[in-house]
Amino acid sequence: MRALLSVLLALPLLACGQSNDRDAGGNGTAPAASPDAVVDSRTLPAPGTLKTFTDWTVGCDNGGGCQANALMNEDAPAPPVLLSIERAAGPDGAIRVRVQSEGEPRLPLTITVDDVAVVRGGARADEFTQWTGAPAATIARVIAGGRSAAITGGDGRAIGTLSLTGASAALRWADAQQGRAGTTGALVAKGNRPDDRAAPALPVVLAPTIRGEAALLDPQLVKAMRLNAKCEGEDLPDVTTKALGGGRTLALVPCLTGAYNIVTAVFVVAAGKAVPAAFDTPTVFDGESLGLAANVPFLINVDFTDDILSSDAKGRGLGDCGIGQRFAWDGARFRLIERREMEECRGSIDFIRTWTARVVR
Repeated sequence: MRALLSVLLALPLLACGQSNDRDAGGNGTAPAASPDAVVDSRTLPAPGTLKTFTDWTVGCDNGGGCQANALMNEDAPAPPVLLSIERAAGPDGAIRVRVQSEGEPRLPLTITVDDVAVVRGGARADEFTQWTGAPAATIARVIAGGRSAAITGGDGRAIGTLSLTGASAALRWADAQQGRAGTTGALVAKGNRPDDRAAPALPVVLAPTIRGEAALLDPQLVKAMRLNAKCEGEDLPDVTTKALGGGRTLALVPCLTGAYNIVTAVFVVAAGKAVPAAFDTPTVFDGESLGLAANVPFLINVDFTDDILSSDAKGRGLGDCGIGQRFAWDGARFRLIERREMEECRGSIDFIRTWTARVVR
């Protein structure tokens, strides 16, 4: 059941209106500023990649944070429980363990590895039960040396089991990415050297606070945008508009609908004219492959809330694989500030972050 997000990940990437240089000089350096000023780093996004080791997948972001996820065993019935281990960058980086299960199990949970109880407790956090601090570190280190884990609810009910095959390799890989291999702080690749590598600095995106109101779109302009994007279908959802400030309006134009994905073209409207929105990174959907326009950016299951444009592309209806992107408007183009993904359609809804940036308004 190894999946590659079918259409979404198999398609070539599309970058519409994106700049190929990092700044006006094209050398990737930020403009000079006073020592106390926050400057835009003008960094082109370079998301990390995921690696899969049998029943575990792992990835890291550009800030040095890593996450390893248990996957559903391909030869077993779907288990109702999975687990992820996150670790922050930097000396003695904080560890968090999250358990994903059906429903809301009664706390405290007990995690048992190879028939030995490891920890009892946990706290609810959104759709998960989590551990932080010393208990999380204990869970991670024991899991790295185990074969299987079982989780039991506070009422004694067995919630499920998960394979630990590949967990050690995934965590060893994360140790290496974080510069912990051979240090006292490693989870697997332990050594005697101090765990003292500093966390990488995050790129900065300057994004002005958006003010003003969205423009009312002329029906003929809406029609022109749909024609420009080569939208398909007669009963498409209405166009959504949001203010971008400076007399500009974001127009989100639904173009194609499926069972669990809505493909939306993204335009910026100013002075009664609409142009395809500019992005600093490829979007994950190539509309041309499905007969849509080649020169228009498309996002999937798009939303614009709190001045952040987001896309949530699902590899299948269960939502256990896909790519999520979040963008901030810098006054000229949309800048990638977060990317989360899961290549394996094997049960895990806890997507792994592969890119992040610091937004300054």
